[in-house]
Amino acid sequence: MTEMKKTKGYSDILRELEEMLEKMNRGDIPIDDLEDTIKSAAGKIRYLKDRLRATEAEITKVLKDIEGDSEGDAEDR
Repeated sequence: MTEMKKTKGYSDILRELEEMLEKMNRGDIPIDDLEDTIKSAAGKIRYLKDRLRATEAEITKVLKDIEGDSEGDAEDR
């Protein structure tokens, strides 16, 4: 799965997860494959959550930097 993270983006992995869930809901996954499918889905969910957290942290950092720049500009006036 590590290689998947490097080559596929968030949208691609989300699409794969949605397809897996659709197959599960339709009953298209053989019982013998269900455990591996669930583990794979859980890994995808973990990856997607981590990406969201990292993106949120980066956005927060950028916004704080912008706010800091704005405060500095106001003090210069």
